[in-house]
Amino acid sequence: MGTLDLIPPGEGIADLGPFLSSFPSARPLLVSDYDGTLAPFRRERGEALPGEDVRSLLTEIAKKGGEIVILSGRRAEEVALLLDLPLEIWGSHGWERRTAGGCITSPPLSGQNRESLKSLRRELSVFPEDALEIKPISCALHWRGRPRVQELYALREEDLASSARKEGFQVLPFSGGVEFRLPLASKRTAMESILNRKSPRDPVCYLGDDLTDEDAFEALRGRGLGVLVAEEPRPSAAQMWISPSSVTTFLALWRDGLKGRGERIG
Repeated sequence: MGTLDLIPPGEGIADLGPFLSSFPSARPLLVSDYDGTLAPFRRERGEALPGEDVRSLLTEIAKKGGEIVILSGRRAEEVALLLDLPLEIWGSHGWERRTAGGCITSPPLSGQNRESLKSLRRELSVFPEDALEIKPISCALHWRGRPRVQELYALREEDLASSARKEGFQVLPFSGGVEFRLPLASKRTAMESILNRKSPRDPVCYLGDDLTDEDAFEALRGRGLGVLVAEEPRPSAAQMWISPSSVTTFLALWRDGLKGRGERIG
């Protein structure tokens, strides 16, 4: 997580004024995580859908000329199906990039990496299939609403973590599970790539809720605004904290800050 001093971010939607005031003369970019940020957590991942108010606000932002990018740990195509909006999506922590038009690109995997992933999947085969999420460079184990899976993982945690690390995987806990990921991509590197496309004058914001979002918050420090979405504040590299129930308010303020910009979609 770097050497930043992590402190609980400040609560302050009301303090967005100076940030939003730069929108008319710039090209603002809103980057957001998906689960726990735009959509509520669900036991079944395929049921994690954004509310109609969130979808409507994202659509209005895009119509007003606001650029939006989704940066998620999920597969890019999975996010696209759930969100059902023509937006750019970086999936699998930035390993995959899906254009608004639906074209997906990702780097090739080496033979050694493919073998490491096969080995990891064999290790995780003791868990129920519906608790596993298989991705291009990682495997995630979900136990939200599955106490037996969490108990089984607790019994095997030390051996699984040790074996995964020997194969080169990072062991990354998240809300409701743990992910074993090859260090080939992260939300930090994805955010850096996204920022490279923008002028330093353009305001950039990232909304995220989990520990895996800290990489993106750190990449944004000194360049934009990191916003932690959580029920309670926690030590974070984000500068602002909002509750999940305030996301729609935040998006409405973002939309309103885009007054006078041309419409682009819809």
